[in-house]
Amino acid sequence: MSKTAYEALSVLLLLSCLGCSSPYKIFGLRNYPEFEDRPTLNVTSYGAKHEACPQTSYNFPNVQQTTNYLRLQTPVPDLDEFTLCAWYTPFSTSYYDSWFSYANHDSNAAFSINMASTRVILYMNGKSMSEDMPFSINREYHICFATFATSTANSYMFINGQLGDVYHGNKGLIKGGGVLIMGMYQRSYGGNFHVNHSAQGKMSNFMVWDRVLTFDEIGRMSKNRCFCPPKYLFTAENKNIDMFGAVSALPTQTCPPK
Repeated sequence: MSKTAYEALSVLLLLSCLGCSSPYKIFGLRNYPEFEDRPTLNVTSYGAKHEACPQTSYNFPNVQQTTNYLRLQTPVPDLDEFTLCAWYTPFSTSYYDSWFSYANHDSNAAFSINMASTRVILYMNGKSMSEDMPFSINREYHICFATFATSTANSYMFINGQLGDVYHGNKGLIKGGGVLIMGMYQRSYGGNFHVNHSAQGKMSNFMVWDRVLTFDEIGRMSKNRCFCPPKYLFTAENKNIDMFGAVSALPTQTCPPK
């Protein structure tokens, strides 16, 4: 092979493998320039921010019902963007397990996530979106949704630190003052639950930030339970939630102090 041909081949191989050295899978980024690996900025002010990395874990029994769920006590502010992350282990093959449901006075589907063994169904400002996404029963996954609510209404799903599907919702502010429930889908504000929408699995380290986290922050969380980006908005700590039905808190690991 001539020197010129070798150099051309080397360039082509380099271009085809840009980003391959990254520890986290980042694809489609050129199609979504809004989601660059940007620095930790744009943190809105809302009450007292937190620096610790609390560990939480809850068991939602493997049975369809309307009584097992968590309700957040912390007030929810208006959100123009945010990131939601947790570890999730499905126990069943149900189609419509509700992992997270936020309803306000404008919509019972202001932002909701339903995850089952074969699909992910997401609502943003009343718009329903779904993608095929097979999950293995009794296997734990680290899952994040990073959402640009007002600028593009795109939501990016990360599984185990890797960027997966992109959902295109209805653009608009996620208005605060509503009800946030884990483990049930709100068919009306604060209730009207259905047995087919009940979560059956384990949820750990549920956290929400009022900004879009970077690729690096999300990737590091998927590798280390004791790492969480600072300035989070709220978590599912016992002091912040009301627990209903047969949901039980599970033991968690102890993280070293920062």
